[in-house]
Amino acid sequence: MPATIVDQDNDVVGPYNRLSASQVNSYQSCPRLWFYEKNLHFKFPQVPVLFVGRAVEDAFCRMLRESPALISSNASNDTLSKIPLDDSGQPDRDPDKIWPSQRILPLPEKLFPKSISEIRDWAIARIDVHLPVSLEEMRKEWLKDERKSGDWDDVDPNYCRQMCINGIDMHLLEVEKCFEEIDEKSLQLWRGGSRTKWPAPDGFGFSFSGPHPLSSSSEIKLIEAWEISRPWFVDPDAANFSLNSIHPDFWFQGEYDLVYRWNGKIKIVDLKASLGKGDRSGDYVKQLRMYAMLWWVTHGKEEMVDELEVWYLGANKVKIIENPTQDELESMEKELNSLWNELKSVAISIENFPPTPSPVRGFLEGGVKTEPPNEKRCERCDWNTICPGGSGNDEFPDDKSFNIPGNITPIEVTRVEDLNPRLTIVCDVFSVFDSKNKRPSITVSQGKSMAKIDILVDKHQDGRMPWPEQISKGDRILVEDAVVTVNWKGELVLKIDPLGFISKTDKEIIVHSDLMEFRARWNIVGKLIYKFDKRGVGRNGKQWHRKGIMIMDPSGSMKISGWANDWGTQYSMSEVGDLVLIANTGIDAWATQVRGDISRNSKLQIISSTR
Repeated sequence: MPATIVDQDNDVVGPYNRLSASQVNSYQSCPRLWFYEKNLHFKFPQVPVLFVGRAVEDAFCRMLRESPALISSNASNDTLSKIPLDDSGQPDRDPDKIWPSQRILPLPEKLFPKSISEIRDWAIARIDVHLPVSLEEMRKEWLKDERKSGDWDDVDPNYCRQMCINGIDMHLLEVEKCFEEIDEKSLQLWRGGSRTKWPAPDGFGFSFSGPHPLSSSSEIKLIEAWEISRPWFVDPDAANFSLNSIHPDFWFQGEYDLVYRWNGKIKIVDLKASLGKGDRSGDYVKQLRMYAMLWWVTHGKEEMVDELEVWYLGANKVKIIENPTQDELESMEKELNSLWNELKSVAISIENFPPTPSPVRGFLEGGVKTEPPNEKRCERCDWNTICPGGSGNDEFPDDKSFNIPGNITPIEVTRVEDLNPRLTIVCDVFSVFDSKNKRPSITVSQGKSMAKIDILVDKHQDGRMPWPEQISKGDRILVEDAVVTVNWKGELVLKIDPLGFISKTDKEIIVHSDLMEFRARWNIVGKLIYKFDKRGVGRNGKQWHRKGIMIMDPSGSMKISGWANDWGTQYSMSEVGDLVLIANTGIDAWATQVRGDISRNSKLQIISSTR
C-alpha cells in the first residue's frame, strides 16, 4: 500500500526518530552536513524555488484528483476540497462520511471530452484555476518563513504553468496506454465499484455500494481511462506527513509523489519542478531506489516495483531509473537499518561526524549524467563559514562563566544539553472549560500556586490523546513533561506538546516537583550560526516584528527569538561565527528542540568576534 496506518502500540521508534531518503542523501553528501541540519536543526535559506515546487505539485495533484465527467473546466478551485479527515489527518475511512464527489452529479455525457486533445484542454484549464491559488498560498508561506531568502518577484507564473502542462502530457501517455491496453477483467472490476485499500484520490470515499458512478456498459470510454489510470498521490487536503509509507519496523519512512498501478504493475514517479541539472539529480536516483525498497518491505517482500521514473517538469523530460534487484533490495535494507542504528538509536556527538564531503556530481538537463564540475562541495555549502571543512572551526571556550561590560560579577552559563524546560508535577484542577470540539482550557493549583495548562496538540507522540476524556474541577492530575513558561501577563503556563501528558492520579502532591521549582531565566554562550527575522500583522491590525539567532555550543544548538525592540545594539553588530552570550533568557521547547525567549531584561553580548 502507498501509505501506512501506524500501529501506535507497537511503534517503538516514533514519528520524530525515523530515517528518510533526504536524511540518507544528506549524510552521504557529508556527515557534518547531516549533523548540522538533521541533528542540530540548522535551517538553510528558504528561497522561492523551494516553494514554487510545492505549488506546482499541489496544483497538478488537485487537477489529477478531478474528473472531466464531474468538474467543468471553469469550476471553482475548491469544488473537491474539504474531504473528511480522521484524527491523524488521513482521509477518513468512516463509511458514513460524505465525500465531495458524492454531492456532484455527472455532467451530461455530450460534454465529456471525446479525445485526448480535449482532455488535455480541460486539464490545462483546471491548472489555470488551481495554480494561481497554489502559488499565492506558497507565497504566503514563504513570507512567513523566518529564513526566507531571495525575491518572490523572480517567480515566473508562466514557467510554472508550463511545468504543469508538461506533467499533464506525461500523465496523458498513461491515460492513452490504459485506454488501449486495459484488460476486460480489470475494466469490469473497476466498473463494478472495486476499490483498493488506498484508492487514488478522486473526491470519493474508500468504497462504493454499487457500480462506479462514472462507469459505462459498452466499450471503454476515455473518461473511464482517465479514472482508471489515475495514480495514487498524497491528497492535497490531507494533513502534512500523514500519508507516509513506513517500514514495518518503523525506522524508515517516505512519501511517494505518484504511484501508477492500473495495469497490475507498480510505477513510482518522483515529480521535480526543475530542469534536473546539477548535483541533486544524483540524490533523486538514490531516493527512488530507496522507495523501491520501501514498497517491497511494506508489501511483505512479495511485491517489487516495476518502474521508477523522475519527471523533470522544467525540462519536459522523463528519466528512467534502473530497478534494484531483490539482492540489492536486501542489501539496501540492511545498510539503511545499520545507518539508522548509527544515527538514531544511540547518543551522538559532533566529533563522530567529520566534514568529509563526497565529490560534487555533474548532470545535464533531464538528469543526464556528465563530467563533474570543477568545484568542491564545501564551497557551495550553506555552513561553510562555521564548519571546519570551510573557514570555520569546532573550537569553544571551556569557561563556565564570563565577564561582560556592566556586570560586577561573572555570569555563569549553562550548556544547551543541560537546559531543562520540562516539569512533572501532581496538582489539582482549579477550573476547567471543556468544549466538545476543542481542547480543554485548564487552570491548576498546587497549594497557593496557580498555573494555566495550554494544550498544543491533539495527540501525544505515542498516539494517545494527551488529556483525560473526563476532567473536572477538583480532580487530582499528574502533568508529565510539560514545558514551563511565563506568559506576557506574568502567569505560569504548562504547555503540553507531543511529549507532554495529563492523567488523573491519586498520588500525593509532595511525590513530584513543586510548581514553583522551575528555573525561569538562563545564561547561555554559543557560536552564532545565523540570524533570522520575521514580520507580520496581528489580529488588531498592528504590525509586529521579531528577530532571532541560532546558536550552538559543544553540546547542542538552540534557536533564540524575541521582539525586535528587546534586542540590544550588539545584535546588529554580531556576525556569523561570533561567540555570543545571551543573558537572562527564558526557555521554551517543542518536542526535542529547546528554544530561547528574549525579553526586555535579556542581553546579548559579543564575547569574541570573527572579524
